[in-house]
Amino acid sequence: MSKDYIWIICGVAVYMVIMASIGLLVRSRIKDARDYIVAGGRLGWWLSIGTIFATWFGAETCMGSSGTAFHKGILGVIADPFGAGLCLIISGIFFAKIFRSLNIETIVDYFELRYGRRTACILCAVYIPVYLGWIGAQLLAFGYILNSLTGMPLMASILISTAVVLFYTYSGGMWAVSITDLIQMLFIVIGLLILFPILIKDIGGLRQAITNTPKELLHFYPRSNNLIDWLNYLQAWIIVGLGSLPAQDLFQRIMSAKDATVARWSSILSGIFYIIIGLLPVFLGIFSRIVLPQSSGESILIELSLKYLSPLFIAIMVGALLSAIMSSVDSALLAPASIVGNNIIPFLKPDANEKTKLNWCKWSVPIFGILSLFLALYFKNIYRLCQESWGILLTGVAAPMILGVYWKRANAVGAFIGAISGVSAWIIAKIFLPRNYPHNLYGFLVSFVVVVVVSLVWHPRTLRET
Repeated sequence: MSKDYIWIICGVAVYMVIMASIGLLVRSRIKDARDYIVAGGRLGWWLSIGTIFATWFGAETCMGSSGTAFHKGILGVIADPFGAGLCLIISGIFFAKIFRSLNIETIVDYFELRYGRRTACILCAVYIPVYLGWIGAQLLAFGYILNSLTGMPLMASILISTAVVLFYTYSGGMWAVSITDLIQMLFIVIGLLILFPILIKDIGGLRQAITNTPKELLHFYPRSNNLIDWLNYLQAWIIVGLGSLPAQDLFQRIMSAKDATVARWSSILSGIFYIIIGLLPVFLGIFSRIVLPQSSGESILIELSLKYLSPLFIAIMVGALLSAIMSSVDSALLAPASIVGNNIIPFLKPDANEKTKLNWCKWSVPIFGILSLFLALYFKNIYRLCQESWGILLTGVAAPMILGVYWKRANAVGAFIGAISGVSAWIIAKIFLPRNYPHNLYGFLVSFVVVVVVSLVWHPRTLRET
């Protein structure tokens, strides 16, 4: 191993130690489950914007989108960053103020208030596979980075990354996650802003880069009259744009803001910022075809860094990629752990006190981390793993949440049957319909229609919710 590589690895190691140390430094702020889950609802503008942006800007946006754009162009990455940014903007405009005024801690708390405890606990089950898949995607990306830099086996790389994030998330909860997210956001932006102009300059300028790129890779919408193509395009926009509206990690950040105004505008500004910065890895992936045509695409940002940057800037870029991944892993770990401690345990044990709930929140973090390892090693494709996870949210809980907020007649039976029907329709479509069909869109439409129809047919007075 060369001296340059040793310095890069040392720099990355120092960075990871600093992130882990933050978890220890903020432990004193954790007094109860509310502090652990939503930082006591006390985050100001900087921490609120930083944690929303950094949570969304993960392995999917950096490694996944750049790799997918390398092969498929802009049409391949409509879901992220465009749909993901749209989700944050929609959340800020239509949901943040409403949710923040409820002063609750998890999205399942909202479902309990709106539909009753039994329906809420059933919907809890939808969230577990979602976050296992998302965590797995981030760990997989982390493994690719360490593997590319050091030649370390993928499994060993994933284990190291898992240990670091588990440590500071377990120790500091939402406070640690928010502070590390702000630092990581700065690294992400700096790293991408360093690499992009270097690549463009080497190609001969932006105009030359566009000229040398196949035009079909730069199309923003389908150029065919095929209905399936347009339905897939619509699905790409809503799979995250609507599917992630009920995501616990987004809800958690809305509830962590110090007031409704901060919650609303932090989400809107993060969404706009996300789309702008998210275009950098997309165009890095597309334009890298000119200088690295033989690349596999999955680790294209690492390959570009090794080609163009000095050891110091490689360390910065790697730090940026690790930041993007770690900021999403910690959030993805904390989200289901919060649901377990705050919702599932009280349902199973109604007399659970704050200490019990806090302990379950903490110990759920390593449990979900370990389970996610198996998914990461099974799928081995970042973009696919994320999309499969988002599909469950879109088809299962997006319609019950949206209708629950904006349609007074939506009821518990409609929400329950709608969630089951949507996920079932999605699974059936994936089994029996061709692979290129918009299975997620079908599942969402079935869920939406069923919630409406059942709520109209099943009169609220016949419900017996606790």
